[in-house]
Amino acid sequence: MRERMAAPPARQNSGRAMDKQEHSDRLDIAARWYAELQASDTDVGVWDAFRAWEKDPLNAAAFREIEAALSAIDRTSLGRSESARDQQGRRAGAWLAAMAAGLVLAGIAGLTLVDRTPVDAPALQRLVFETAKGEQRRIELSDGSVAELNTASRIEVAYSADARLVQLSTGQALFEVRPGSIPFIVESSGTRTRALGTEFDVYLKSGGAEITLVEGSVSVVPGGDTSGEGVVLLPGEQVTVEDGVAGPVRKVDLGAEIAWRTGTLQFRDATLADAVAEMNRYSETTIIVEDQGLSSERLSGAFKAGDQEKFVSALSMFLPVSITRSGSEIRISRAAD
Repeated sequence: MRERMAAPPARQNSGRAMDKQEHSDRLDIAARWYAELQASDTDVGVWDAFRAWEKDPLNAAAFREIEAALSAIDRTSLGRSESARDQQGRRAGAWLAAMAAGLVLAGIAGLTLVDRTPVDAPALQRLVFETAKGEQRRIELSDGSVAELNTASRIEVAYSADARLVQLSTGQALFEVRPGSIPFIVESSGTRTRALGTEFDVYLKSGGAEITLVEGSVSVVPGGDTSGEGVVLLPGEQVTVEDGVAGPVRKVDLGAEIAWRTGTLQFRDATLADAVAEMNRYSETTIIVEDQGLSSERLSGAFKAGDQEKFVSALSMFLPVSITRSGSEIRISRAAD
């Protein structure tokens, strides 16, 4: 796959003819990328290679042209032809993508053709959703599934006929997956979480991904799992994947794990360092613990996400600490004897 997707060789021609040829080459590669991404066995490595190729603005523009042409085809009798129905997976994708490239080159991709498909026929989607620090957002996807994005989070949605694929690149999101025959897959930090109809939370941390199952069942496949079987979770279970290796499955308090949806953070016997790191995710005001010994102190309680002042005020009631403020920083140190 990666060898086939190599950039076209440089040409010695110059002027307008060369521009047309380069455009044709890019469209050809974009069409083959489209076909490859339709396969049900497309792995994380293929998506990473595609995104690296797509970073070139000209490549990205070519892929958008293929998508636009495919959207036009899907709304016509061509998209529902016997030839298209008789092919599967990469072959079907390649057949339609090649047709799309031809339409773009012929300059007729925007023409209105005979429409014999339902008005609600699904189109290819590649959408990006994100939140700023302190912001939360509930997104209803086209299949009826819901993604709830926590603070400073970003997902990319790429639905096809074979998979409902979501890439979580930063932050945290909870997914309520509408049941269906097409698998719903969330990729994050080299990990795949696969479900058909369920509710689960994915939290991307510095060391890897933390997956918590709320309802239903999911299979979590680390990048280092060559068998592809993964770890199956039951409701109330959580697993952390770091460096392509899944840790032990553990039972968790679901109420505390997903309390962020209500704007509340719940800590149970957490270290001060962990609690502060979590509070800092939601505010531009940064709490800094200056004493390393103090960082290991443990605390429990529920706090409003982003309310740094109330957090440090409550802290000073239970621990011998000194609080100093400077600009957008709140520093916590051990109080003098």
